[in-house]
Amino acid sequence: MYAAIPRYLLYLCVVLASLAPVARAWAGTTGTLSGRVTDAQSGAPITGARVSLTSPSQQSTAFTDADGRFAFVSLTPDEYDVTVTKDGYERISYAGLAIFADARQTIALQLHKVLKTIATVQSRGVASLVRPGTTADVYSIDANQQARTAVLGGGGNLNSAYSAISSVPGAYVPANQSGAQESVYVRGGDYYEVGYEFDGIPINQAFDNYTTSSLSSLGQLELQVYTGATPANAEAQGLAGFVNQVIKTGTYPGMGSLNAGIGTPAFYHSLSVEAGGATPDRMFSYYVGIGGFNQSDRYVDQFNGADVADEFGLPVGVCPGPHYQYAIPPSCYTDGARNLAVAGARGWILAEPPFSFEPAMQSIRTSIVNVHVAIPHHDDALRDDVQLLWDNDQLFTPLYSSLNDEGLVNYLASVLPTGYNR
Repeated sequence: MYAAIPRYLLYLCVVLASLAPVARAWAGTTGTLSGRVTDAQSGAPITGARVSLTSPSQQSTAFTDADGRFAFVSLTPDEYDVTVTKDGYERISYAGLAIFADARQTIALQLHKVLKTIATVQSRGVASLVRPGTTADVYSIDANQQARTAVLGGGGNLNSAYSAISSVPGAYVPANQSGAQESVYVRGGDYYEVGYEFDGIPINQAFDNYTTSSLSSLGQLELQVYTGATPANAEAQGLAGFVNQVIKTGTYPGMGSLNAGIGTPAFYHSLSVEAGGATPDRMFSYYVGIGGFNQSDRYVDQFNGADVADEFGLPVGVCPGPHYQYAIPPSCYTDGARNLAVAGARGWILAEPPFSFEPAMQSIRTSIVNVHVAIPHHDDALRDDVQLLWDNDQLFTPLYSSLNDEGLVNYLASVLPTGYNR
């Protein structure tokens, strides 16, 4: 025996089920710091000590409890100065404490009772890729380190995060790659075993697990490279490694920068503009970045290796003799001298192999907008963070893809008399 359930009750259950909250965990973009303050002589906990954190992007203060413990949550990744004060004790300060996204750090602080001050000495350790105090197997590269490692990934990676990845032990980025979907190998794993996130948002393609972005370094506050297990709350999947780009947020006071570059002998120029700001209480912040670069790619030499060996091109004809009066194709020269084969014979005019994928030039245009709006709670001191993140990454890459790209047309023009109708 069973009683029939009215149809309107079934409809009501379906509606209520559809309104139930759905939890979804994204990779974090903030860090956590906790610690304990004790007396340097007795080791007893110090209650009521004031612990202050200061950085260009955030300021925060906490007081120690009865056990001398303190904690900071939702810290923006940055370099922080730590200051601890307490009546009857000497003030201590630490500069350059790095807070990483999606990582928890713990520090122990000791205060000395006030004595007669003779001198004050401050010391600061040299920053390294591996930082103490982190609980995850992660390498962190900040914006300054990114700029210093710009050339490690080869000429095609001057404006991307691939160069910074190349600086991490256990990670390998083959040279002469460019643009999007470059191969990255971590701890011997294959390229499709690396997970990628953009400010906590997974960006791996479903069908081949390549990243959907060119990993531009514009707006990058911190690059995280996990060479072991990925963090527990990561959305992207990576068996060999994991890469997360943490994007800049606005600061108070505001910031703005203009960067331009030019290079030779390969044609290169770049331009980027960045701006950001925030309210003093960081209830609202914004960051905007616009940039791009153009670059011509060269392989082996100025003639893309076509004048060195057959491995870099296909022979399409024999170079003209030493007294030939018409124009001679560029691939008939090496370092300004005419090519000679075995036993002094004339060399070959070479052309690019057909259906090759070597980029002739690349042009990348990137724009990023990152807005944060805080919503305070009514029943406690916490607040929710609503983020609006917009990224547009455009890549234009013409390729060398036919015999006509190098040599063949020049060869036909040189061996046929002027005015000859072909």
